[in-house]
Amino acid sequence: MSLSRRTVLTAVAALAAAPVVAPAGAARPAGDGIALAADPVAGSRPSAVLHARHRFDLRSGAVDLFGGELPLKQGTVHQQVAFDPVTGLAYVTQLISKGRRLADEPAAVPDGERGRRGDLCVSEVAPDGTVRAVMYLRGVGHGGGLGVEHVDGRPWLWIETDAAPVTTGFAYGKRIGRVAFAADAIVDAGSALIEVFDPVPGSSRTTPSLDVDHGRIGVRHGPQDAEEYRVYDLDAFKRRNFTPLYAFPAHYRTQAWCLYEDLVYQNEGSAYGPTNPSPGNSWWNVYDVTTGLMIERTFNTTALDLSHRETEAIAVRPTPAGPQLVFGFATQEPGPRRMALYGITTTTDGTGDQVPWTDLAYDSQVYTPNSGHYVPQYRQLGGRVYLHLRLSRADNAPWTNGETVLTLPPHIRPHRTQGMVGQVTGSGLSDSLTVRWEVQTDGALRVYDQRKFTGWIGLDAGYFVS
Repeated sequence: MSLSRRTVLTAVAALAAAPVVAPAGAARPAGDGIALAADPVAGSRPSAVLHARHRFDLRSGAVDLFGGELPLKQGTVHQQVAFDPVTGLAYVTQLISKGRRLADEPAAVPDGERGRRGDLCVSEVAPDGTVRAVMYLRGVGHGGGLGVEHVDGRPWLWIETDAAPVTTGFAYGKRIGRVAFAADAIVDAGSALIEVFDPVPGSSRTTPSLDVDHGRIGVRHGPQDAEEYRVYDLDAFKRRNFTPLYAFPAHYRTQAWCLYEDLVYQNEGSAYGPTNPSPGNSWWNVYDVTTGLMIERTFNTTALDLSHRETEAIAVRPTPAGPQLVFGFATQEPGPRRMALYGITTTTDGTGDQVPWTDLAYDSQVYTPNSGHYVPQYRQLGGRVYLHLRLSRADNAPWTNGETVLTLPPHIRPHRTQGMVGQVTGSGLSDSLTVRWEVQTDGALRVYDQRKFTGWIGLDAGYFVS
């Protein structure tokens, strides 16, 4: 088909401009005074008012953007979403469905081959959920990164490209590509229609995120479990000046990520299943790009009632109410998959305790807290799960060795048994006032002590590694 310019219907979803933002300050080259913490949370709040206007409040209520689970043109899981900053149209990446035959292909492609080659479909979606058009990009990657730039009246996609085909699993892009979206177009990696950028030569799993509001582009790259984020000035990047403003390591496995001002939002999680029942394991991680520190890790409780809930996609879009953090889940098992997107507009000033204590379920017929201050609770900071409790047996019976006091919810259970040291009442004891706790992989929190004492036992902010 012709790749001539197409008319963009800006009246469909023209949006008010985002609020004006003060400059983030003088940029400095990567490695020049950037603090990288061994513990991604330790010392992680360098400013009490960090990004008050654009740090989204991840504990506020999210709104359903499409009123339900949206079918796309492919039956595969959507990977990432991005929005045209002028028209408001959404663009969504998916692997091309198995068995699908494109116009220039002699036969349908076998199951799994699209993923092994990195063949993507990009859908253009209107605010009412209508899929207006699709474009096919073959050999580019898995679609985990996406950005949209509006230039000369048309959307330009920033996406991974030049994937190396694999024999098993999925192919991922090695470079960043920029290509004009055109309805029904079929474009292959290596085509002159894709402008290619190679910011980290020889790297792998390279994905972009575009922050048009602040003139920046982010790149995530590196081998699995050793990924890094880099942030560049967008104009300099286009000139192929690949000196990053900031660079820092990524923590935790990610499904999708996005850059907005001086923050990177990263989401992680897998689908519900026998080893991951509701409420699942979906988390947000937030980084301050100026320090490389992870400043927040929050459990995602949105749409827990979805029958199939697989964490995918995260982006920021402009709205009349200001920037909105958009995130989603792939739904429906078995497929064809659908996309459920949600949005958060509320922001937080970053002051106060961003990780409140959460109550843990326990048998109140058996155990009694010493007071309202000692109800069993937990909170997670980075990879650490802190526990807090002080309990007595309601029947005043002695504690038994190996007694299971409560069971932790699935999303904070450890992958190996771990021990902690707690406290015991001093009444009637002349020896040690400590007790051993263990957290089992099935979530059982057990106390171990052979003295058969009565009275309370406690665990004041002891932690294990999740």
